Amino acid sequence: MKNAYIRTFGCQMNFHDSEKIMGILSKKGFKAVENPKEADLIVFNTCSIREKAEQKFYSELGRLKSYKKRNPEVKIIISGCIAQQEGSNILKNAPFVNFVVGPQNIFKIERLLDECNSSVEVDDNPKLAFQELPVKRLNNIKAWVTIMYGCNNFCSYCVVPYTRGPEMSRPSKNILNEVLELSENGFKEITLLGQNVNSYNSDIDFKELLKLVHG
Repeated sequence: MKNAYIRTFGCQMNFHDSEKIMGILSKKGFKAVENPKEADLIVFNTCSIREKAEQKFYSELGRLKSYKKRNPEVKIIISGCIAQQEGSNILKNAPFVNFVVGPQNIFKIERLLDECNSSVEVDDNPKLAFQELPVKRLNNIKAWVTIMYGCNNFCSYCVVPYTRGPEMSRPSKNILNEVLELSENGFKEITLLGQNVNSYNSDIDFKELLKLVHG
């Protein structure tokens, strides 16, 4: 069994994305480890919304250069909002990185690990809200459930619409099934996630979704 180390920067959405990435990696036979020196695969799931998280990422990335030189067989993935924002510039500035994967493309990680060449995956994914990815939960009491992705507001101070894409709402049936499964597995607290949850609008609106989940 191979080992995977995931370092997450930023918001709850990123931490939940890391749970999905670990779910994908578990299917590929990876086990999560807390020490990057034990890892065959290192994933930095990044944030460009919070300045401190962005600065911390670039500092940590610099440290990986010498580690990769000593351990060339280790694969490195940069995912998250900085990956989406910077794209191929990351490979230009840090050629020791193997893959750059935006938030809408983490489902491609399974395929990328079977490829030898470096790759940048930052395309828009209009089917994102309908893709159900495996999740390796960090906690067995509290759980995050994504109800929507992206934002349409384009506020002058915010890059979310550019890094997370336009608003896409998951079907309420999929959300309810996930919540019921979590409840049956003993989870006590569930947080509904989205960049702008008030804008949830699938087959029902956010108010009706809350009633459905609560009921």
